[in-house]
Amino acid sequence: MSGTNPTAPDQRDDRRDLQMTRSLETLMAAEPDAPVPRVLEMLDECVPLEEKGYRCLNPTCTEFCAWPKMRGQGRPKLFCSKTCRQQHDRVRDRLVAEVKDLEVVRARPGTTRRQGEELDSAIGQRRWALARYVGVDFDAETGPAVVKGGRT
Repeated sequence: MSGTNPTAPDQRDDRRDLQMTRSLETLMAAEPDAPVPRVLEMLDECVPLEEKGYRCLNPTCTEFCAWPKMRGQGRPKLFCSKTCRQQHDRVRDRLVAEVKDLEVVRARPGTTRRQGEELDSAIGQRRWALARYVGVDFDAETGPAVVKGGRT
């Protein structure tokens, strides 16, 4: 019996003819003192940014925000709309407040071990959700807080 299985699918990527892209970090490491024109050339060799843009930073939104095509069109949007940004901020603020409230309840005297575990789980769920929101600072002692300037 042969040591290889001739009918097994090849586990390598079939797109062997595609040119591999390198990161700017890798290119710069190879040429740390590259002149500015060469660095600009390197940008063309890097992994391209998404042409259609990136998803709105509201975790519940599926719309895209694109980089302005021309100078003078303002700063790039992080949210697809004012409504989306406001919804993001409201939900983020509510989750931060709930974590703080639950941590206060968790610290009350007389909380049983079982109750503490349930509260820890609820706190963990909200912290997990908050990881998707912009402008939240997780401090182990004071709990999460909205960072000044966290609104975009």
